[in-house]
Amino acid sequence: MPEPKGRTLLSRRSFLGGAALGTAGLFFDLPSLGGPSGGGGDALRFGLIADVHQDVMHDAPRRVELFVRALEKAGADFVCELGDFCQPHARNRNFFDRWARFDGPRHHALGNHDMDGGYSREETVAYYGMPALHYSFDFKGVHCIVLDGNDPGGQAPGYKRYIGESQAKWLALDLARTERPVLVFSHQPLDHAGGIENGAASRKILEAANDKEEKQKVLACFSGHLHQDYARRVKGIVYVQINSASYLWLAKKFAHKSYDDSIHEAHPWIERTAPYEDPLWALVTVDLHRGVLTIRGRRTEWVGPDPWALGAGSEECDPRYVGPRISDWRIPL
Repeated sequence: MPEPKGRTLLSRRSFLGGAALGTAGLFFDLPSLGGPSGGGGDALRFGLIADVHQDVMHDAPRRVELFVRALEKAGADFVCELGDFCQPHARNRNFFDRWARFDGPRHHALGNHDMDGGYSREETVAYYGMPALHYSFDFKGVHCIVLDGNDPGGQAPGYKRYIGESQAKWLALDLARTERPVLVFSHQPLDHAGGIENGAASRKILEAANDKEEKQKVLACFSGHLHQDYARRVKGIVYVQINSASYLWLAKKFAHKSYDDSIHEAHPWIERTAPYEDPLWALVTVDLHRGVLTIRGRRTEWVGPDPWALGAGSEECDPRYVGPRISDWRIPL
């Protein structure tokens, strides 16, 4: 991943330890930084999970159930999944019902694969119980904006990854209306060439909101989609890529079997993945009093051969950003 001018890749700090975690070693059991979330009692604490891919992964229900259990035990204020969750099909109700067991607000950012199978965005929104394609909400003094990166438009082939004019205008107005510090959530990242096609235009809206204030207004943006692990600043705003809960997607030439034949027969797309043994997710704490953003991630192992054993090179799978992990970060705001 190149580092364009004006972007600073943050140094990874495993400040809570870097040991691999099994299903029993959940992050809330790690050493604390001043409370169970690493912040004061008035800090905002929420859980993020991305790219579970229920319609690809055979054990996606187990992964989301472990996430829900962990975040409830951690006392999260809310949870948010960052897209590529599940198609709005009746066969996925068992999966979705496990997600719904979280006893608190549950938020969604639409992923490009959530409409696979011919579904519309509106059908998926209704299935998920979302208030709209894009929306905002307030919690503990923080304004949270959820964007939809699947608007029509743009020139990129394949799935749409675009913020349309109407949504861009709404974003600027929503930012102007709030006096609270802002977090942004989307499936496709705003800071990467493989993300939202007009991400630069969207970043300018966020940066303009910061320029109008005496102190920084937009603090951080969280996204999935890339199945990578990084955090960096672009003109003062932190951009965090939340790795997939399930796997790394591979080119067709790297197709292989990581599981028993029966699993591959029932879930044929798994041959195009390098799966993670245990699910990945993040617990995020925004402590405005201390001026720090804390992310507690998870580490696990590959199931079967890793991408490099299959012949992938560093250009295809850069080990700086690719692996069965979501890193721990402590980032000054």
